[in-house]
Amino acid sequence: MTKGSKDETPDASGLARGDPIARCPRGRGLCLQRQRPSRSVITAAPNGLRTFSVIHEMNGNPVVCPAFGLVNPVVGTLEGNATDKREPVWLKSADGRRLSVVWPEGFTVRFEPDVVLYNDQGKVVARAGQRTELSQTRPEEHAGTFDDPYSASGLLLGGCYPFQ
Repeated sequence: MTKGSKDETPDASGLARGDPIARCPRGRGLCLQRQRPSRSVITAAPNGLRTFSVIHEMNGNPVVCPAFGLVNPVVGTLEGNATDKREPVWLKSADGRRLSVVWPEGFTVRFEPDVVLYNDQGKVVARAGQRTELSQTRPEEHAGTFDDPYSASGLLLGGCYPFQ
């Protein structure tokens, strides 16, 4: 092996040295899983709304949303503040925590005067104080903080928004 090259030989776990490793969901014990590099890109609008690029095709094949709902998905009421340029919209959990969410590209937020969330078709999908469910997002996948937000992906609010 030459200096600076990676050892590509998998070990007993199936991982090669240098493979990025994902942290397993909290409370799941010790496990290893290969972390695939994200193909979706997160950007922020001038008003601070963070969105991810939706991947509809990969290697010439369509990417579809799986048809399932979770028993315990991320749920909260939609809240927002027009003067908060870092994060103008979030979900408030049942226990009062502020949950950061990255929304699919094309989603927009307006304050009329309270927060209103629109999908990529310009349709209202949630209003201030409305229960909002991320039906294919597990609470243990992320912390729900600004630095480790939930991704509003998959089958969501009447649309399909794959995050890869």
